[in-house]
Amino acid sequence: MKAARWAPISGVLFVALWVAAMFLIFNNPGDSDSEIVSWYDDSGNRHKQIAGLFIILAASLAFIWFVSVLRGRLAHAEGKAGTLTAIAFGAGLVTAALWTVANVFFQAISLAVGDTKEFVVDPNTFRLIDVVGYAIFVSGTTVALLVVVATALVSLKGQIVPKWLAWLSFVVAATMLVSFFFIPFLIFLGWVLVVSVVLIWKPTESAAPVAPTSG
Repeated sequence: MKAARWAPISGVLFVALWVAAMFLIFNNPGDSDSEIVSWYDDSGNRHKQIAGLFIILAASLAFIWFVSVLRGRLAHAEGKAGTLTAIAFGAGLVTAALWTVANVFFQAISLAVGDTKEFVVDPNTFRLIDVVGYAIFVSGTTVALLVVVATALVSLKGQIVPKWLAWLSFVVAATMLVSFFFIPFLIFLGWVLVVSVVLIWKPTESAAPVAPTSG
C-alpha cells in the first residue's frame, strides 16, 4: 500500500522538526546573573523557547511513528517480533519520553514567567534546571543507541538496510556512548535520516505464502 510505503518519512519529519527547533532554542542566556535575568525579561526569547518546546514535542511524536515503522520492518526480518525488535521499539519510546521531559526542563522558566507575574527569575534556579534538563537529554540520546544497535544486528541477517550501513551503525552507536557532547545527537539525526530514506526506497516485500502441509 502507498501509505505503508511512505510511512518511513516520519523519520525525515523527525529530523526536520529538530533542526527547526534548534534554530529557536539554541539562543540561551549568558553565564552571569545579570545576563540570565535580562535574557528572560525579553518576551521574544521566551516565546522562541516555548515555540521550540512544542516543535520538539511534535518531533517526539514523529520519532514514535518512525520507531513503530522500524519495529514492523525488524519484526518482518526476524520472522516475528523477537528480542531485538522489542529492544529497538522499547528504547525508542523511552528515548522520545526522555527528550520531551528534558525540553520541558529547558523551557520551564520561560513557561513560568509567561504563566504568572509573581515568578521571579533566579539565576541559580536556571542553572540547576538547565543541568538537570541536559542530563535527561543525554540519557535519552544514550538509550537511543539501542535502536541503532538492534537495527544493525537485524540488518546483518535480514537486510533491512544495506550491510555497509549496518556496519556504519555500530560506529554511530559508539559515538552515542559519549552523548554528553552534543555531536553524537547530530550524528544520530543523520542516521535516522539515512535509514528513513532507505526504508522508503526499499519497502518491505510481502511475505511469501506458507505452503499447506500434508496431513
